[in-house]
Amino acid sequence: MQKCRVTHLKECLKWVCFVLLFLAGLKMAVLLLYPSNAAVRTWQHFYTLKRGEVDMLVVGSSHAYSTFDPSVISQVTGMDSYILASNSQNTVQAYFNVKEALHYQKPEAIILEAFSLDNNDNWRYGETPDRDWKKESNIDGMHFGLTKLEAVMAQYERANWSYALLPIVRCHSNWTDIVTIGSNLAFYTKGIREYSSFHPSETSMSAETAALYAQEDYNPSEWFISDTNVLHFHKLAQLCREEGITLYVVMAPMYDVYIRSINYDSCTSQIAALAESEGVFFLDCNQYYSEIGLTFEDFEDVFSDYHHLNSAGAEKVTQFVLETLYGQEKD
Repeated sequence: MQKCRVTHLKECLKWVCFVLLFLAGLKMAVLLLYPSNAAVRTWQHFYTLKRGEVDMLVVGSSHAYSTFDPSVISQVTGMDSYILASNSQNTVQAYFNVKEALHYQKPEAIILEAFSLDNNDNWRYGETPDRDWKKESNIDGMHFGLTKLEAVMAQYERANWSYALLPIVRCHSNWTDIVTIGSNLAFYTKGIREYSSFHPSETSMSAETAALYAQEDYNPSEWFISDTNVLHFHKLAQLCREEGITLYVVMAPMYDVYIRSINYDSCTSQIAALAESEGVFFLDCNQYYSEIGLTFEDFEDVFSDYHHLNSAGAEKVTQFVLETLYGQEKD
């Protein structure tokens, strides 16, 4: 009887070792074969940070990672910051990013870039409903756990849960892509600690691009916030209250010609009302061009396109935002 038990135990251990090795191999395959992607790398770098290393967390879309300069945040406030933003990230994703981040860090403050409060309903409709690389890459970067499972269930239809949870299904054919494999190897072996989640453009808007924007006709259509974004903004505000974290909503500046071409009042009035309903401070940088130093003459020098700042613009805006939020005077 004793010998039989030992045999069964050995068999069980063999299967456990097999499963563990299989999962480790699967994880390694995903790391090597996954297309080089800023959102995934932003998460991977985040997980290398020591606990207590992040005092301020920034979430939102590309407006967030092209606007808020961590070096300026540090200079103005003395706080270390990290940007958990991704392309077209809406507030649903931002909420789950914060929820996941709080397993590893306890920031004092969180900035939600306000453009994530748009009508983006996680690509539920269109030619490829529920599937888009922008949403996928953000979720793919998360560690597997309850928060990731909750994020998938909230953002995908049931039929697509396995698709969302198994990135190897989407990238297994990349084994012949030497460039992707080489880039990933270099990142995980040498570059992960030096990686920056701050991605401003290094170029300025061209005169030709600015001229094209100037030709845009005014669009009176009302801007609106999707119901799922409203719901998860309230969840985010509640989570921050429970954790004793100060939440700010900040609209990064956009090119003034673009602002004048849309019904911008319908945008800011809805965001302001939503923020006020939760007692959250809302700062719209598009109301403070002169205070920031965005004069008419230098607009093309600080923007790379009508939505995004370059590094020179990000430095100006970050300083203004943090001095405004924390009540400090300019030197």
